[in-house]
Amino acid sequence: MKKETIDSSKKEKREMFDHSKHQADFKQAEFWAVFGVIGNILLTVVKGVAGVVGGSSAMVADAVHSASDVVASGVVFISLRIAKKPADEDHPYGHGKAEAISSSIVGLLLLAAGYQILMNAYHAIAGGSHGVPTVIALYAAILSIAAKEAMFRVTYRVGVKINSPSTVANAYDHRSDAFSSIATLIGIGGAMLGFPFMDPLAGGVVALFIMRMGYSIVVDASHQMMDKSVDEEIIKKITQITRSTEGVLSTHDIRVRQSGPFYLVDLDICVNRQLSIEAAHEICDEARSNIFREMEKIADVRIHVDPSEQDR
Repeated sequence: MKKETIDSSKKEKREMFDHSKHQADFKQAEFWAVFGVIGNILLTVVKGVAGVVGGSSAMVADAVHSASDVVASGVVFISLRIAKKPADEDHPYGHGKAEAISSSIVGLLLLAAGYQILMNAYHAIAGGSHGVPTVIALYAAILSIAAKEAMFRVTYRVGVKINSPSTVANAYDHRSDAFSSIATLIGIGGAMLGFPFMDPLAGGVVALFIMRMGYSIVVDASHQMMDKSVDEEIIKKITQITRSTEGVLSTHDIRVRQSGPFYLVDLDICVNRQLSIEAAHEICDEARSNIFREMEKIADVRIHVDPSEQDR
């Protein structure tokens, strides 16, 4: 029997990817992206005013971070609007890569914001401009820590639930802001206790937090865009499901890549060499149906058939 490729787009498949079933997931992600934009705008205003009025360079730096978060959340929202579109003639694998692109933009924005804050902190320390902040900056830092940690938790929970890389990246953006506000709180508190250099120093620490988070997000997004293989547990589960399908003698060359929240699967199976093309097609059909039924977020499964060297 010649090696055959079973076209995963055939209409007669028992199980097909239903893009409409996942629209609710995208709506959740979009809601929290908008929530992030609104929350970050409010925090930017509060921290900016508190930083200027309270005379804290660290708080001003923290406000800049929140301003970058506004842009980041906006980018994530736009990417989700694109990623939820179904596959079309020009994009046969769907639009999921838009999420990886937006994640990389978020990471680059964090790197740029962190660098700018780091330079400002350096010049403040080198220039000896060590003003003592007032209590309003301290209160703003406490508010920011509580708000951003809450935003991280709800956004991360949604991102993991719907397997959305850009939503998870946005969540970690919130967490980086919470960490930076902790550093800001320490710096402001230290300056108020008689160590004024600690305020700009805290701004520099904030910058390092931001840049580290940005780097991590860019690396993860790059892996997705370059089709890095997914977690080994996913491949093991696909292997188990396929090999348990009646008529499948063995599997090999299982490849899985992520496109936004979805997975694209490509694998080879071996069947009895005495089978007809029609019978082999039925086995592929059943294996593909099992994968769709037993796994979440599978957008496409393409199966290649090989005649087995050893038949059952």
